[in-house]
Amino acid sequence: QVYARMSEVLGITDDNHVLETFMTKIVTNLKYRGRCEPVISRTLQFLNDLSVGYPFYLLKKLVKIEAVKFMLQNHTSKHFPFLGVSDNYSLSDLRCRTVFYTALTRLLMVDLGEDEDEFENFMLPLTVLFESVTQIFKSSFEQEEAKRMLIGLARDLRGIAFALNTKTSYTMLFDWIYPAYISVLQRAIELWYREPACTTPILKLMAEFMQNRSQRLNFDVSSPNGILLFREASKMICTYGNQILSLGTLSKDQVYPLKLKGISICYSALKSALCGNYVSFGVFKLYGDNHFDNVLQAFVKMLLSVSHSDLLQYRKLSQSYYPLLECLTQDHMSFITSLEPHVLIYILTSISEGLTAVDTIVSSSCCASLDYIVTYLFKHLAKEGKKTLRRREISQDGQRLLHFMQQNPEVLQQMMSILMNTIIFEDCRNQWSVSRPLLGLILLNEKYFSELRATLIASQPDNKHEVLDQCFRNLMEGVEQNLLVKNRDR
Repeated sequence: QVYARMSEVLGITDDNHVLETFMTKIVTNLKYRGRCEPVISRTLQFLNDLSVGYPFYLLKKLVKIEAVKFMLQNHTSKHFPFLGVSDNYSLSDLRCRTVFYTALTRLLMVDLGEDEDEFENFMLPLTVLFESVTQIFKSSFEQEEAKRMLIGLARDLRGIAFALNTKTSYTMLFDWIYPAYISVLQRAIELWYREPACTTPILKLMAEFMQNRSQRLNFDVSSPNGILLFREASKMICTYGNQILSLGTLSKDQVYPLKLKGISICYSALKSALCGNYVSFGVFKLYGDNHFDNVLQAFVKMLLSVSHSDLLQYRKLSQSYYPLLECLTQDHMSFITSLEPHVLIYILTSISEGLTAVDTIVSSSCCASLDYIVTYLFKHLAKEGKKTLRRREISQDGQRLLHFMQQNPEVLQQMMSILMNTIIFEDCRNQWSVSRPLLGLILLNEKYFSELRATLIASQPDNKHEVLDQCFRNLMEGVEQNLLVKNRDR
């Protein structure tokens, strides 16, 4: 229908002519309607849809169109005014740049392959801007000018990084930005940590860099790039975390934009790094490098400055904190067990409160975190109770956590109660996730489980007692005293 109408009104009869018409209109809008935000926004969305929604053979046609070649070679404010950073533009005007560069980079990727020279040519306008910012930083600089340039660059680079989903293309970008330009971004975080308009784009850029989407961060075995990237992320998170905590108490309307939003982005970046499988974290301890320890301590400091109610009230914060906690409990229990008792209580309380969250991302992550903690405890208790030919000492970490749980038995008992009540009395939307920690909780607290079972049965009408009692018998029928997968599944 669209083609028929275009043929009728514009006389367009083939695919190539349609694409040329689309792209010419896009370039015209971007060149001459740069101050009209609704036009620019919808034009860029259309460009983005074209870059991602067409089959590859049509994309091959698209990149041969003169209008597309023009954009790939001339993406500067001279030709596209919305890329400008003058005083006449508000900082919010720069947001559309990310969409523009995502679409543009997808089009670049169609024929890029391993051509580093082509990539360098494409990055030239950004190289010029970064060099300008570097020179400004070395002089007694004009802060507003440098700030605007860096916000624009961070948004541009985030769009580019989002579109680079192959190992080869991502490595080109990494080699371009590290180490010279990434140090400029670190400096900006130090200077302008009070200004979310500046820090948010930079932190989001770092979070995007840490994403191992499509295994693009699969560096060669002889390359230290994975560790170097993590070190830079660690520096930025630590710098931001320490600086933002110096702001002290903030009013209710300021706490999210000035503090919690930045913390949530830091947590997302750290989660991506911990789960990306491109860093061997044991290397840091082996060679006395403290970047890993520093970023974990920064995580704790930022966490303790946030109330439990805020953790669940702000969706972006809860959706970054709880998946990060899941990663930490899965692979870094030695860190969890080394925490001070009041920090452990804070974390376990946050899990307990998150179990009943409406957001399934939060509740599922809480169940997984609880399962990892309970499994860790159970394994160490099992080791302690065994007498084998080869004497296996229970680790110091395990002893520490066991001692803490013996001092605070109500913590796990409360969580078992919450899970059982959820299963019996509520519409449980993630039963599989809820089932994972339940067996470990029962085996660690068998006496309390019997008491809870009796209480739950007694709370029902007389005619339901036998039914619920039978349900509990069925639940534990054939279940053994271990946490093997087969037993869990039963």
